Amino acid sequence: MPFLRHKLGRTFYESFGHSKSEDALPLVCLHGGPGGSHFYFMPFKGSMKDRHIVLYDQVGAGRSSEIPKKLQNVKTLVNDLETLLAKLKIERFHLLGTSWGGSLALEYYFRTRGRGVESLILQSPLVSTKSWAKDAGRLLKTLSPADQKVIRNCLEVGATDSKVYLEAEKAYYKRYVYRGKPDPVKARYQKRYPNVHGKELYMNMWGPSEFRATGSLQTFDREKDLKSIQVPTLFIAGQYDEATPKTLARFAKIVPNGEIQVIRNASHAILSERPKAMIKVVSSFLKSVESK
Repeated sequence: MPFLRHKLGRTFYESFGHSKSEDALPLVCLHGGPGGSHFYFMPFKGSMKDRHIVLYDQVGAGRSSEIPKKLQNVKTLVNDLETLLAKLKIERFHLLGTSWGGSLALEYYFRTRGRGVESLILQSPLVSTKSWAKDAGRLLKTLSPADQKVIRNCLEVGATDSKVYLEAEKAYYKRYVYRGKPDPVKARYQKRYPNVHGKELYMNMWGPSEFRATGSLQTFDREKDLKSIQVPTLFIAGQYDEATPKTLARFAKIVPNGEIQVIRNASHAILSERPKAMIKVVSSFLKSVESK
């Protein structure tokens, strides 16, 4: 497995598939977190063989190098992506980001003025922390009164590592984050390649709670910039997504050439829950973009 070496250490990446025509541009995939790993996109490996696919662990997470706290920010992760694209000599591509990866896709697009990006696919993205928190607040109200009380009280006193909080949080995760069963393949991968530094990156950039940002992303907001996107943009939401279909539909309307697809019976981890449906939506969108 290859690593890209740079001044911050190294970035792990995996590249597979082959574009059978000049029109079938590479698809570069950005995982969530911050602090996740490329493993989320592994269903693409056996299902999108007619296209060059690039997966990687963002620096500071997965099998990539640890980075100091002062560099755990959006700028560093955009630079990491730029370095990888240059190394692989990818000049034109489609950019897919999931959850936080959607934020990173937007940041790359705006900071580079869309350099090389032919389309954006934003699966369950964080576009605005303010909007994310509003949705989380509404979804929390669907939990039992007891779970709501525990979460509210623990957030107030900072007890997000307590047993009662973690138990109550599970109820939210099972509804809106991952509705599937434990994945033994993922468990084996994580045991072999533990994501040692990912939690630290998540804590410093987002915070200890899925519901409320306390890290450097607490003021993140690209909603006002969506109107300046000049490439076809697809938003994908799960029916029960914590990045709610209603909010993503509103974002899609702001983008001049934006659209949304909602995948039924899925929550936030769509590619883990309904991989065939997700791959079908992505493939259809790419073909439609490239046929124009």
